[in-house]
Amino acid sequence: MKPNKKWIAAGLVLAVVALPLLVKSLRGESRTEVEVVLASEQEIRPSILASGLLAYLEEVNLTSEVVAKVREILVAEGDHVEKGQLLLRLDPETYRNAIEREQASRRQSLISIERQRLNLSLAETRLNRGQELLARQMIGQSEFDDLRNARDLARVELQSSEESLRRAEAILSEAREQLAKTDILAPITGTIVDLPIKVGETAIPSTNALAGASLMKIADTSAIQAELRVDEADIARVRLGQQAEVVAAAQQDVKLTGKVARIALAPSLEPGSQGRAYRVEVLLDVPEDLGLRSGMSARADIFLGDGGKTLAVPVEAVVIEESEDKDTERFVWVDRDGVARKLPVEVGLSDDRWEAITSGLSAGDRVIVGPARVLRVLAEGARIESKLREEGKPSADADADADAEGDEAE
Repeated sequence: MKPNKKWIAAGLVLAVVALPLLVKSLRGESRTEVEVVLASEQEIRPSILASGLLAYLEEVNLTSEVVAKVREILVAEGDHVEKGQLLLRLDPETYRNAIEREQASRRQSLISIERQRLNLSLAETRLNRGQELLARQMIGQSEFDDLRNARDLARVELQSSEESLRRAEAILSEAREQLAKTDILAPITGTIVDLPIKVGETAIPSTNALAGASLMKIADTSAIQAELRVDEADIARVRLGQQAEVVAAAQQDVKLTGKVARIALAPSLEPGSQGRAYRVEVLLDVPEDLGLRSGMSARADIFLGDGGKTLAVPVEAVVIEESEDKDTERFVWVDRDGVARKLPVEVGLSDDRWEAITSGLSAGDRVIVGPARVLRVLAEGARIESKLREEGKPSADADADADAEGDEAE
């Protein structure tokens, strides 16, 4: 049987390709192709992602402390007001009537006190006369005891009337305070940002979202902050003064810078879930013409580092191994004159791209970064052929993944 000519040709081609590789392998010249980068100082900015709302730095929601109809509103939404300025008047008639009633009660107490003083004076005069008569034995001891009891009773009745006067004065003072609360004054200097109440509606003292509970809201619009919710897993890394970048939903192309100004000590439950979050307030530097408003949704990156440069390598270059006694070791592979060397390292902060190296490496070391499949099987002393990765170019593994996705799409 004659051999197939196609098979013979294929065998010859295979021999031509494989023979040089076989010879190279026998000579000990087989090298693994790897990608390297030079260890250098990089700006590492690890961050925590958070979301929340914008709010004016100082906001006051005015509510009524008395129940009364709104008689007059002296401001409009958007008006600038000064601290102590009269904003709104409630109907004072009910509280004026209460004052008149308590004033009458006070006058009655004064009259009663004057009457009891006269009674006490008369009782003391009779007691003194009775004491003289008792000494002359013109009256008996029983009659003298009656006179003394009458004096003591008049003294007690006077004390009772005096207490009634104090009570009437206290009630009158309270009624005057209630009347004063019908004039609503501005507690801060700011702008009227919300005015839900109308003339004729009844204001009620309540913190619930009921009609008439809220009179108006005043805010200092010159400063704005982001009130963010940070997950409990991340809150321990947040510190006062850390830098943050905030993006409002209304201005997604503008990054607002700010600093962490306040961190809540107690958590709050996330709506609709059992997750806990902590409130973090970030004071923002906002341009005047940006037009941001309180209540707008926002997302933020809270940066954990100071943004300074430090010796770093790409995160994919750091290999993590766990020993039999559960100790974790981190190391990198470096190119030493065409030979792979394993160097233990200690790491610091990291972000999505870079990981800081605190010890174990020097600037300029040729650090092997890929391919990942090679890093997993690389051995100490292996002969390698390195290629410097271009700045900004993705790794070979990333290119392979992209090609695979393209093939799947086809």
